[in-house]
Amino acid sequence: MIVKFKKLYSNSPDFVKQSVRLIPFRYRIGKAFRETLRFLAESDSWSMEQYRAYQERRLAKLLRLAIGHVPYYTRYRRLLSKGPFEILSEIEPITKKQIQQNLDQYLLPENMRGKCHVTYTGGSSGFPLKMYLNDDAVEIEWAFMIAQWMRIGYRPGDKRAAFRGVEFKESRKSSVLMNPVYNEVMFSPFDLSDRALSEYVETIRKWRPKYLRGYPSALTVLARYIDQNGIDNLPKIKALLCGSEGFTDEQREYLESVFRTRFYSWYGMTEKVVLAGECEESSAYHCFPQYGIVELRDSDGNVSSDIGTEGEVIGTGFLNRVMPFIRYRLEDYASIIGDHCAKCGRYHTLLSKISGHRVQDVIIGKSGSRISMTAINMHDETFSSVRQFQFDQKEKGKVTLYLRVGSDFDDENRNLIMKSLSRKTGDDIDYDIQFVDRIKGTDMGKGVYLRQRIRNLASSM
Repeated sequence: MIVKFKKLYSNSPDFVKQSVRLIPFRYRIGKAFRETLRFLAESDSWSMEQYRAYQERRLAKLLRLAIGHVPYYTRYRRLLSKGPFEILSEIEPITKKQIQQNLDQYLLPENMRGKCHVTYTGGSSGFPLKMYLNDDAVEIEWAFMIAQWMRIGYRPGDKRAAFRGVEFKESRKSSVLMNPVYNEVMFSPFDLSDRALSEYVETIRKWRPKYLRGYPSALTVLARYIDQNGIDNLPKIKALLCGSEGFTDEQREYLESVFRTRFYSWYGMTEKVVLAGECEESSAYHCFPQYGIVELRDSDGNVSSDIGTEGEVIGTGFLNRVMPFIRYRLEDYASIIGDHCAKCGRYHTLLSKISGHRVQDVIIGKSGSRISMTAINMHDETFSSVRQFQFDQKEKGKVTLYLRVGSDFDDENRNLIMKSLSRKTGDDIDYDIQFVDRIKGTDMGKGVYLRQRIRNLASSM
């Protein structure tokens, strides 16, 4: 519903867009959203045994589908006589690179896919992934997102103000856009000038949102502007809803002190294999057992969900049927610190703070603006013909983009990349594209999205 609805909405005149407010929020998102939100309320207080039984049923169904019909997983047919958790333990974890090399091997046959669409991961490690997603997975995930926000008082349809990495109009006359579908006003994370920040503050005064949502980096810039200008007549903000990039403990404390409210964080990804969020009282990440199965892979390659395990996050998601992700390596790292929360009582796997490729990197514009690399992520075909890419900055306002491309890459692909980057950052950044045969990663072999080499970067925060 929401995928089709958003397409109709984007092509509608302004007066039609504004009339969306007349439709109750639950009905804007769709039936799958309503049913999932109701189920999450009912299952929120389940016992560990109830969650285990639920996961076993969902996993069995997922494995039958994947092993029976998805080419890559047919190699595990010999395991079908075993129990679902036993089968899972014998499946080798897969990586993004493996899927990129042969996408069709990880897809259901076309006649079994149902209503689905193509999307792309943001490529924050320099390796964007093209993927297929069932349309209803978007509605279902929104139910999970709102269910976790409801822990701290959010109600469907509450007003929000959000920093989001959307493409603002090329005229760039305004860095503020209304989004009646989600009842939020959107601020541009690409324009954090004093002029824009003043506009955001005034919009918050007039719009009176109950929640601020967005990248911690952008919210930090806004907080510093408010703090340094002694602005104290803003409406009461119930909570800060933060995701999509890392943050420091100092940032959390600073944002809570400036906005005088709770900093709430969650962890998720486009592939929809793990979703984890804080609870009412704890800052530990509570993994939704109804969303998927989370495991960790230690430095020796052992995969476990036992308390005390440290390593790379491995996810098996329940939401996507057209392209099942089973034991998918996420290139993020954490520790399992519990199997239930003593503060809220939920029997959810608890993760420590996540570290990995979703880091809070920024590039510096000619104007001195700090642009979050998370906001520059492309969820479309911009990098579809690129094998790997990396941003490199040595001077303010100048960025080199290294591309490792295939033989099918042409001028049209290059022009698309330049056009997309220009829409994101305007004239504040000059880009120089260079083609290379190899892009250097970290000492551990992980991709690096941005090499930020401007000295004294931290002092300008």
